[in-house]
Amino acid sequence: MLCAIAVVVVSAGMFAQSAPTSCPADRPVDDIIAELQKQQSKKKHRNPNPLPEITCIFGWCIDHSRTPPTVPKPAPRAEIPSAEDKSSGDISSSGTSSSRVPTDNCENAMEVALSAAHNVEVGDYYFKGKNYSAALLRYNDALEEKPGDAAIHVRVGRTLEKQNQLPRAIEQYKAAQKLGGPEKWSDEAKSSLSRLESPPR
Repeated sequence: MLCAIAVVVVSAGMFAQSAPTSCPADRPVDDIIAELQKQQSKKKHRNPNPLPEITCIFGWCIDHSRTPPTVPKPAPRAEIPSAEDKSSGDISSSGTSSSRVPTDNCENAMEVALSAAHNVEVGDYYFKGKNYSAALLRYNDALEEKPGDAAIHVRVGRTLEKQNQLPRAIEQYKAAQKLGGPEKWSDEAKSSLSRLESPPR
């Protein structure tokens, strides 16, 4: 009886260690931006202008910008040797193990998500300045990097609406509504669709 309980406890411990953790890159772009802003506010050096500060005179350029914030990488995953490694006795095999591949994929996905978050942040800056064509370019870049984010689709829809490209804006709002995501964005997509699709009075 005691042996059976020990086996169950050890098995549960091994299962808990092997359970994959979710990649932070899967979070919505707004959450990533909020996390970056929280980190920057702790450092007390939030730059309201996300564009680089470069001064060029007669071909000589000086970059006065600050270094970008760093997002903590996910904790390393414990490598569990496979049955082949146990039988051969060679635990430190050369080459990439299968448990390292998801970490690499997560790191690559995080770089793409950070780039999308930067593009959204710069797009928001342009949108607030009423430079809608530049905002649309940045939002489209973010959409290529993170096509499953409803917030980016809504932002593209807003920008297209400001440029009076209503059919394309409706497409973006419909895409955002299909994706679901945070309630804030699905509600905005729904209200924008009902407003744009209803006949004018």
